[in-house]
Amino acid sequence: RMKKSAAPMGLTPLSVIKVKRNKERPHTAEEIEWFVHSFAADGGISNNKQQVRDYQMAAWLMAICLNGMTSEETAALTHAMVHSGVVLPSLASKHVTADKHSTGGVGDKISLVLAPLVASCGVWVPMMAGRGLEHTGGTIDKLESFKGMNTTFSVPEFHRLVQTVGCCIASPSQDMCPADRKMYALRDVTGTVVSLPLQTASIMSKKIAENPDSLVLDVKYGRAAFQPDLDAAIALAKSMIAAGEACGKTTTAFLTRMDHPLGNAVGNWIEVKECVDIMTDPERFMVANNQVLQLVLVQAAQMLVQSNVCPNLKDGISLARSKLRDGSALAKFREMVVAQGGDPTYIDSPNDYPPASFSAKVVAKSSGIVVDINALVVGQASVWIGAGRRVSDEPVDAMAGIWMDVQVGSRVQTNQLVATIYSERHDTLEHATQLVEQAICILEPSNNNDETHDAAPPLISHFVTKHGVEPFSMSILDE
Repeated sequence: RMKKSAAPMGLTPLSVIKVKRNKERPHTAEEIEWFVHSFAADGGISNNKQQVRDYQMAAWLMAICLNGMTSEETAALTHAMVHSGVVLPSLASKHVTADKHSTGGVGDKISLVLAPLVASCGVWVPMMAGRGLEHTGGTIDKLESFKGMNTTFSVPEFHRLVQTVGCCIASPSQDMCPADRKMYALRDVTGTVVSLPLQTASIMSKKIAENPDSLVLDVKYGRAAFQPDLDAAIALAKSMIAAGEACGKTTTAFLTRMDHPLGNAVGNWIEVKECVDIMTDPERFMVANNQVLQLVLVQAAQMLVQSNVCPNLKDGISLARSKLRDGSALAKFREMVVAQGGDPTYIDSPNDYPPASFSAKVVAKSSGIVVDINALVVGQASVWIGAGRRVSDEPVDAMAGIWMDVQVGSRVQTNQLVATIYSERHDTLEHATQLVEQAICILEPSNNNDETHDAAPPLISHFVTKHGVEPFSMSILDE
């Protein structure tokens, strides 16, 4: 736990705020640690004058938002937030561990296949995951569509599950990174969410507190991502990698496009079902160049390379493929769900899951080629039907979801089924249908532009390490 120490000589909340407000110099690590820990400490330190209040933290956050931080300051901020609470003991003496973090997207169900797949290849995956944020879904919400599924554990329970099963996907425990929780609540209402050092420290503190040996990041960019374009994604990836490496964790990132929904399903149970289908019959999805499977294979391979299980990405991909094909990944997923208290009935027979009370079909208004599916609009439709949250403490509906029957590049005929929407709330379907219709753009191919509208561009565009950014070629997936 953090020490409730008196302030270092001459430090006051105001003096720290002024350093950043006036751009006098970079903060020292000592200043940052004292400020963050004095804010996060419950009930304050013995000398009440030196407790950092909400309004003082808010002022400092705005100063950071306006004036930025050096990479050293960002690393110190990350470190201070990690050590504001419990840090999981390292499992390194027992076994190699790796984790992945995605910055969030629509239909982003990767962790549900990735964690059991990597575990079945011999690397432990202690994964702390989140709930849905705005139009993007959360892994914990998806997992909780299994009856009885528990995602909240004490540190010893979490470790026992990782050591017994090889993977566990859980919500961060309340005593991990309390500074981040309190700071995020302030950022949310003070217009300081969009700040590179603050985003970096918020994401990386939670991942470093889990203490994996290495980390793979999936930094998404595009209209349904929190990073609008490639430049913003590169900046965030570089910043997170620098913070991870400064805390002693090998950290790499894939930059992936998030303009179209990932895969066919958007929602909670419906995304779990898509994952179960992929793990049950991977061959069918490999033949179809399924994007969910492509991303899973590449990220799994990188985790295996960083864990020294495979010498290169190509070998990692073939090991991951073999564990999908022989059923090991599905068996590991089932084992994880059972170990966390979930009912595995619907892994064995996913089509028996109780259907949503209401559904609506969306059909093509014209024939032609699907040239666009706007993931942001589809994500907003999924929140509207109850698959996501409009306010932070709202429960989500496990059954609500959208199944896309077409992808960018699909040819369709007039009145062909393009999507189905499921919800427990009948009154939401009409608006959701309008949104999904609006999201799908179909163009009539004329003789001269028949071939201009190909399938969506490659999903992964770049790979980033501490050495720099390089373009990524999806051809590594060719068998």
